[in-house]
Formats: sequence, C-alpha cells, structure tokens
Amino acid sequence: MQRKCRGHQDTGEKGDYVVHPTAHSQALLTRLFDEIDYQTLGPVYCDEGGEAFWDAHRESVLESGKRWAAACSQRISPDGASLYVGAGVAELGVLVTEVCDLGRRVHVTNLDQVECGSLNATLAGVGLSDRISFQCIDAAELLTSDPALTYDHLSVVSVLNDPVLYPNVSGVAYGRVAPVLLDVPAFENERDKLRGLASILLAGLSLPGTITTTVEEVSWFLAAGADHDLAIAADDEMVPTALVGDPLGFLRVTRAEGAT
Repeated sequence: MQRKCRGHQDTGEKGDYVVHPTAHSQALLTRLFDEIDYQTLGPVYCDEGGEAFWDAHRESVLESGKRWAAACSQRISPDGASLYVGAGVAELGVLVTEVCDLGRRVHVTNLDQVECGSLNATLAGVGLSDRISFQCIDAAELLTSDPALTYDHLSVVSVLNDPVLYPNVSGVAYGRVAPVLLDVPAFENERDKLRGLASILLAGLSLPGTITTTVEEVSWFLAAGADHDLAIAADDEMVPTALVGDPLGFLRVTRAEGAT
C-alpha cells in the first residue's frame, strides 16, 4: 500500500492511497486528547478559566488538527524530518501523523516548561516519547547548538506574531496599535529579532522544502528568502489554525532561478 505524499491525489478507489491521518493515528490522537492534563495546561493557555476553555474546545482542536495533518501530509514526503517552532496541543495531530503514518523524524520546540513537561508525560503514557518530544528551548538556540540539524519541513504557526513575545509587531500586524502610539524603538528591536529568527530557520531548511505558517507570518519568510536567494511560492489551499482560526497555509521553498 502506497503512502500519499506530495503531488498524489486520491483516486477514490479503496486501497490506492492511504488517507492521513490513518485510522490508527486517529485512534491514538483520541487517546492522547483524553489523557492530556488539562488542569495543568489550563493556566498555560488562559489567564482564567483554562479548564473550561479546554472543555469547550478540546474536540474542535482535535478535529482541526486532523484537517491540518491531512493537508500537510500531501505536501511532505515520507522519511524526512521536520522542525516545529512553538508547538503545543494544536500540533499533536500533525506530529502523530508525521511519525506514525509517514515515518518522519520531528524536532519540536516550545518555550513553556510546564507545557513541555505535561505533554511529554502524556506522550510517554501512549508510547510515543521515543518519537515525539517537546524540547523547552528557543529554536534559534537549538539550531546554533546543532548546525548539522536540517529538515525539509518547517512549521511556524502563530509564533512570529505572538502578542506576548512580540507585542509591538503583533499590534501592528493585527491593527491593534495606532501608528501615533507605536513605540518605534521597541518595534524595531522586535522586527530585527524576527528577521534574524526567520533567517536562521530558513538556513536549516533543505531544498526543496515546505513551510507551514499563518498568512500573517508569510512576509517574514519572503524577506528572509530573498536574503538567501530562495524562491517561495504559496499554495492556494488554506486551513484554519486549531485555536484561533487564523488562515494556515503552506509555502514551497526552492532555490531562486539563477542563484548559485
């Protein structure tokens, strides 16, 4: 039976292609979401009412994750590697699909120690800790410490516009800050950090490669891609992010024509 990967379409005939996530992965995801410690994760996601938030949204986050995984699996090939930056509960669907259905390796970073510890404990409980592990480390630091680390898929979703880490950039991106009130030096400092991060992340991407990101974050990769002599093209298909529903899409990255 052949895995479905980039460029393949379902024929509608049973057995021609595997639809991802497979039934096995979907069952595993249901078990994962049943065993997540939502009491611990509540304060990570909400200042107040975290458990109530997850009671209301856990099923929709699970289903959105499956749709994300199905779309992503059509754009990445088996047996490659991915880097997930700032991943959490929302990424579990695509992470499980990558390691279980496509036989890929995943590197996962998240700056919240509580979330990393909680999700790693849940993954260990379902036997996935040897294939998926949340590392509490900055992605740029990880790549600097291991220059040999490469990947053909990069996932950066709601990271470069994070309102906590980059309040000024986020405020501009979403129109929450009036130009007259913008702290220009603070904005420039955040902008420079983000430019550097996008450049480092692209430097580790093997070509041709795929980036999963939100519409609001695309411009950072386009700017960094120009610096690296890369051509970046967006797919037409988009899916909503699991938590806030921002448009999530896929970028195809190749060497720019004429680049050496």
